[in-house]
Amino acid sequence: MAFEDRFTLADDYLTHVDAVITGLADDFIRSRYLGFLAISAVTAYELAITDIIFRFSDQKHKALGELARSRFDKLNGQIKLSDLRKRHIASFGQKYCNRFDRELSNSEAAALAAREGSVRSSYGNIVTWRHNFVHEGVWPNTATYGDLKAAYDHGKELIRCMDRAMTR
Repeated sequence: MAFEDRFTLADDYLTHVDAVITGLADDFIRSRYLGFLAISAVTAYELAITDIIFRFSDQKHKALGELARSRFDKLNGQIKLSDLRKRHIASFGQKYCNRFDRELSNSEAAALAAREGSVRSSYGNIVTWRHNFVHEGVWPNTATYGDLKAAYDHGKELIRCMDRAMTR
């Protein structure tokens, strides 16, 4: 399965919610929808990240693929940008961290030039929103549905940067 396929369920959920969210008058119910969307998005990220790591490891060597599966089988929400860079990508060498940094800098510059916001900040926001919702049942009252959708798309771009960096 290609890592991009992992986004399909979250994409479909967003499409469904597009038709529902504007008609919700109850702020509490709206916040539940947003929280569950964040959970879906971050779950898709986790699955995509493991797919990238497994594919990369398998291409390097069969034994490395097995080692990667034992180490990265469950990321358990450990996908903050610092985790990706310093723990996961760094496991394969500084060369891949440098590539990731370069890819992410290019995507960040393009998003900022297009006035779409920061890829890095948006990714960090959605991971934090998901964490707070899962562990505290809280959705930030300043984060809108539009903010969530933009953050989700930026997160997908950040993961695409990782994919481009993790190629042989």
